Amino acid sequence: MPGRLDAKKVYAQTKEIAEAMGSPSDLRVMPVGKDGLSHLLYLNSLVADETIAWVTDHFTTLGTLPVADPELPVRGRVYPLADPGAAVEMILAGNFVLVNDGMMAVEAHGWVKREPQEPETERLIRGPREGLTETLEDNIGLVRRWIRDPNLRVEELRVGRRTKTRIALLYLADVAQPRLVEEVRRRITALDLDGVIESGYVQQLISDRRASILPLIQATERSDRMAAGILEGRVAVFVDKSATALLVPVTINELYQTPEDYYLSFWVGSFLRLIRLLGNNLAVALPGLYIAVTNFHPELLPTRLALAIAGTRIRVPVPLVAEVFICEIAVEVFREAGLRLPGAVGQNLGVVAGVVLGLTAVEAGFVSPATLVVVAVTAIASFTGPNYEVGVSWRLLKFTLMIAAALFGLHGLTIAGILVLTHAADLKSFGVSYLAPWAPLQWEELGDAPVRKPFWARWRRLETYRPRNPLRTGGTKRKDDEEDA
Repeated sequence: MPGRLDAKKVYAQTKEIAEAMGSPSDLRVMPVGKDGLSHLLYLNSLVADETIAWVTDHFTTLGTLPVADPELPVRGRVYPLADPGAAVEMILAGNFVLVNDGMMAVEAHGWVKREPQEPETERLIRGPREGLTETLEDNIGLVRRWIRDPNLRVEELRVGRRTKTRIALLYLADVAQPRLVEEVRRRITALDLDGVIESGYVQQLISDRRASILPLIQATERSDRMAAGILEGRVAVFVDKSATALLVPVTINELYQTPEDYYLSFWVGSFLRLIRLLGNNLAVALPGLYIAVTNFHPELLPTRLALAIAGTRIRVPVPLVAEVFICEIAVEVFREAGLRLPGAVGQNLGVVAGVVLGLTAVEAGFVSPATLVVVAVTAIASFTGPNYEVGVSWRLLKFTLMIAAALFGLHGLTIAGILVLTHAADLKSFGVSYLAPWAPLQWEELGDAPVRKPFWARWRRLETYRPRNPLRTGGTKRKDDEEDA
């Protein structure tokens, strides 16, 4: 280094940085350089050992750090630092800080990382097995592997007075609406809280209706789903140290679709979507419908079926409403217990709860066979939804419909259903109607809602998200027709 360093100044700055951090046990202060007067500060809990060894050896030999050296393990950016406070922030972020005649920081992250794995809650039969991880750079890289477009923008924000959590916004500059990007940026920068531990914090705070039971932001762990959403003109929000990313805006229609719908033929994809819609309706309305028809409107049932249900309930000591409620709550308890237990134990518990306890309860006369069938069908149908959050929301609304049916029969069930739909119709996600394309009705978009459009017909992006560039592809139908001719 040219000139002689002021040893007292270097020591004073180093001491000030250490004291500002509370002199933690994992803080390392290492003399480097030919004369040993420069100080290298870092947290050994956040920096890789091989990086530490290379940097200290390089300083000892040459007394400088050539950041353009291709042998540098990290090849990180270099930041000049103006004051010890900035140095503390860089060290806490897992970087090196060099103190000599000035201060500079070099990116050198080396914490433990998890390899990408298939998300447990979003499994596919066909498709990539690549899920997001807890490292922001890795997640951005996963999306860049899908979208190799210079128009892909990556903006970094920081939220949290104490955690200073890094949040990245990803979008296509020539597709996403600038107003949408600006609104997402505004809502995130307006957050003022101690810390952000997981993306769920951000999801709840930037939602249009924080008190709504329905999710107004799509959360996912799949990198292919994130890439597909960005290509449609939506904005992706990645939160550092969270394996779940967010997509905005979202409609209720998106929450019942899976990437697999487009990896299979449009006949198969359409069939699977219809099955999910049927499963959702059964999971939400079947218990309430069973209560309403059996208690208030038995004349709507075939005579033999009505007599069979009445005959099986002779030994049951509780009213039908209480019987259904007890069974449904028991299913929710077993479901939650199974999620918290190890895989093998959870599966065994499900078998015991579903088969042994169910049959025993019927034989003992605690539950009627008809009620057990309704509860079992409802529980199985609830697993057809690909989105966990919206599934939980409908499970909660199921109890609301059951209460309405228990009080007023089919009339109460109908009114409660209308109120739920009215609430959903009133919701917006970053300016987009939550029930689109059903409300407001968009005929062209309906072709890709309950069923799946074939690829040759999907040449325009969804108008729901108001993309700047509406064309998705030039189409192949004309070429196919010419070849057939």
